[in-house]
Amino acid sequence: MVIEILQAGTGDSIWVSHNKKNIVIDGGKSTAAIRAKYSKMPQDEIIDLLVVTHIDSDHIAGIIALVKHMKEIGETHRLKQVWFNFPKKEETDEYSVGEGNELTSLLLEIDGLFWNNNTSELLGSTIEFGDIKLHVLAPDHDVAYENKPKEPDELGVRSDDWYIDLRTLIDNVDDDDIDEGGTNSQSIIILAECAGKKLLLPGDSTPKKLCDALQSYNKTNGTPLELDFMKLPHHGSTRNVTKNILNEVTCSNFIISTKKNNKYYFPNKETIAKLIRYRDSADKAINVYFNYQESLDVLGITAEELTENNINLNVCNEFNF
Repeated sequence: MVIEILQAGTGDSIWVSHNKKNIVIDGGKSTAAIRAKYSKMPQDEIIDLLVVTHIDSDHIAGIIALVKHMKEIGETHRLKQVWFNFPKKEETDEYSVGEGNELTSLLLEIDGLFWNNNTSELLGSTIEFGDIKLHVLAPDHDVAYENKPKEPDELGVRSDDWYIDLRTLIDNVDDDDIDEGGTNSQSIIILAECAGKKLLLPGDSTPKKLCDALQSYNKTNGTPLELDFMKLPHHGSTRNVTKNILNEVTCSNFIISTKKNNKYYFPNKETIAKLIRYRDSADKAINVYFNYQESLDVLGITAEELTENNINLNVCNEFNF
């Protein structure tokens, strides 16, 4: 299994492939990366599954661009299945969301496409694409009609901690200020498994939703969930990473997907501090992988701090299992 964390600007775009099976999760804010990746897909392959975790522009914009491109070149037949929790009609009332409606219109024009707009029906099931197994952990109810535009104060909370000393952050971390609602709470959370390796892809999930999903999974399957990799939710925002979440998993390898975000200061340096502070043993090395060099560099963490805290920061866009 190959996991590619595309350079899709400040958003998420993840391409999972194995033995001619292709699963695309989100399209990012920048549309160039996903179109370029699609253009390199062998002609005898299709996109077996396209997932839109939630309707935020930094996840859906690239998907819209990709589907438009496929339509323009007459290749929409290469899209087989979509998971997108949104009404299968164009909404025009106060709860309408422009990009959600735009993608809906495009999807409804594709003959033979299977579109699941209530992925909560998949909870407890294992969905297989060749050797790739997917487990949907959230949402746990139908959220298709809960979408509405975000209010300005919901779009993000600025946390400029790039210039704060790492030790200061480690000594003072807390989970008092967390992301609690909006469209992030509707994110589709996916556990991907192949050849005995497990990867958690939580979209922009809020701490409560992610923790509840993990606790529910662990209650059924045993605790804690052992992961080979975990993509940290919401582009490394400290408001989406908590001690309770990290207590529900055993994981040493984390992925942060975002270009340096000068508006909301993602990724947050405090997120790295939380990984250090909340791990169960200082003897256990932590590896964090960024898909942009600038996102690593902006944190300003020194080689001495890395050694002192037994943590490695790397830039990597592709992972092979």
